[in-house]
Amino acid sequence: MIRIAVCDDERPVRESIVKALGKYKTETGTDIEVLEFSDAETLLTSYPSGLDLVLLDIYMPGMDGMEAAKAIREFDTEVCIIFITTMYQRAIEGYKVRAFGFIRKPVSYEEFSHELGDAIKNIERSREKDHYLNIRSSGKSFRIPVSRISYCEVRGHYVSLCVDGEVREYRCPIRELEEQLSGYGFFRCHASYLVAAEAIQEIRQSEILLKDGNIVPISQRRRKAFMSALSSYYGDTF
Repeated sequence: MIRIAVCDDERPVRESIVKALGKYKTETGTDIEVLEFSDAETLLTSYPSGLDLVLLDIYMPGMDGMEAAKAIREFDTEVCIIFITTMYQRAIEGYKVRAFGFIRKPVSYEEFSHELGDAIKNIERSREKDHYLNIRSSGKSFRIPVSRISYCEVRGHYVSLCVDGEVREYRCPIRELEEQLSGYGFFRCHASYLVAAEAIQEIRQSEILLKDGNIVPISQRRRKAFMSALSSYYGDTF
């Protein structure tokens, strides 16, 4: 399934894009889900979870597409963004938000299907390399590559994730995270912590040193089960 958001304030343009997506789906057999938005503000406030691609108009009243793309990149660094626009002079700005490409208005199906096909291939290659953690927190959706998380910590109703050495806080049940992370090498070393096996540098008596320099506690009550889980994961290396 490829989840695609179409954001354009002009209804005829949105309809033509949705029609083109339907034609591409029929021709290629690609499983596509399409979500429509008439303005950038609504896209951001009700940002869908597990979104793969955003087809985004640059010139819109209120917040324009480029501003929206910058806002999206603050919480979703992985979603593919393609601008649909007549404003090619702003193309260079797209590099700042890591846009995948641009499609000209009026939309030509030939150009559209070529760009879409390349984007979907890129998305599928990324999926092969990584698994994503999808979190809904404070009305927003976040998608985080699992390989970049070293540990999770519970703090009351909040969960802190260490991503690329940086701690980020979300309001999300840890049980939900455990379900999503199951099978990806995350183990509970403490009542409040899940740690990624691949992130471990050294296991000490009461703490674990991670490769990113962080230290997390390991409780005596959970130590035996934790070490057993690691041994199974690594094949008795520990």
